[in-house]
Amino acid sequence: MPLARTLPALLSGAAIALTLVAASSAQTLRTESVAASAAAAGTVIRGRIRGNETVDYLVAAETGQRLSVDMSTTNDSLYFNILPQGSEEAIFIGSTSGSVADVPVPATGTYIVRVYLMRSAARRDEGADYVLGIGLAGGDFADGLAGGPDWWQVAGLSGGALNIRSGPDTRFPVVGQAQNGEAMQNRGCRLTRGTRWCSVRVGGSGVQGWVAGKFLVEAAAPATPQMPEGGPVGNGTPFDATGFVACAVTAGEATRTCPFGVVRDGPGNAGVWIAIGSGQERQILFEGGIPVSANADLPLSYEKTGDQFTISVGDERYAFPEALVMGG
Repeated sequence: MPLARTLPALLSGAAIALTLVAASSAQTLRTESVAASAAAAGTVIRGRIRGNETVDYLVAAETGQRLSVDMSTTNDSLYFNILPQGSEEAIFIGSTSGSVADVPVPATGTYIVRVYLMRSAARRDEGADYVLGIGLAGGDFADGLAGGPDWWQVAGLSGGALNIRSGPDTRFPVVGQAQNGEAMQNRGCRLTRGTRWCSVRVGGSGVQGWVAGKFLVEAAAPATPQMPEGGPVGNGTPFDATGFVACAVTAGEATRTCPFGVVRDGPGNAGVWIAIGSGQERQILFEGGIPVSANADLPLSYEKTGDQFTISVGDERYAFPEALVMGG
């Protein structure tokens, strides 16, 4: 083969090899072991990660224990996975399951809590500070994120309000508050550094988060709002409130009333279902206190005067107060 053709090929191969080496060296891995005594007591680790860096925390655990991990971070692209050492098959994936894990240990061995940035953020060489909580507890504690009563009631506050936080520790930000007597759906409890925290959804407002378990007592389910005859079915989630809204569902129709149901998801976020006749329901989704979409291929617009919304979906018109979405 002529040298003129061989040399470019050799140079090309060398360039590819150098690129692979550079890419490989750009991905750095740090490994830290978590002492058994620290994991048993519940430990909090502060760290920082950047770009393609990955940090593995090694935890020795036994069958029947529950590995609890939670993370707060400054970067929404930062996650953690949990996987057995020597395996790439994760038993918890943070990008799909969130920032709080309570995993039953399937077999005695060493488990990796792997902290990493999503590929898009890593390529931008982003950095992130994080606080990682790691603990091991007996498998029978509150059944992890399951078991226990269906509903709690806030009790024992001597003054002020109970903080609802985004995660199971005081280091997580406050996302809402509750008073003595308020009802909350139980989504499971766990131990964080020796303190019992419970995942809850507040009845009526839909605020979701974590509260200190010492302020909760078992309670009966609150009365379900009565749906007017012919009201909407929704998506199967129990409605937080029901009633009637002003509506006109065809062009030129005089305003009348239509039955509605609302499922709230914290301040300003809600799904409103309105029965518009003939078995049809119009769903309007609110985010950040404003309507953002409807279940129809029609233009959506709105006006807000004081605390009153007027919403148009094509020729349809709906009017109701802001409190329908916000609660209260």
